[in-house]
Amino acid sequence: MDFQSPLKKTKDEYKETVDLISMANSAVGIDAQYTHAIIIEFLKQISARLEKLEKALPR
Repeated sequence: MDFQSPLKKTKDEYKETVDLISMANSAVGIDAQYTHAIIIEFLKQISARLEKLEKALPR
């Protein structure tokens, strides 16, 4: 998993995620698709790191 900061990725790098959450009728003052893609990317990174830590713990 790539742990590059989600804020350093381009909108094109989020295309797959944006396509999943897009809504043509949304009228908000920010780029909600891009913002949500960033949040989702952070959550994916956190999840991957947590999984790695959990696997390293003794059972």
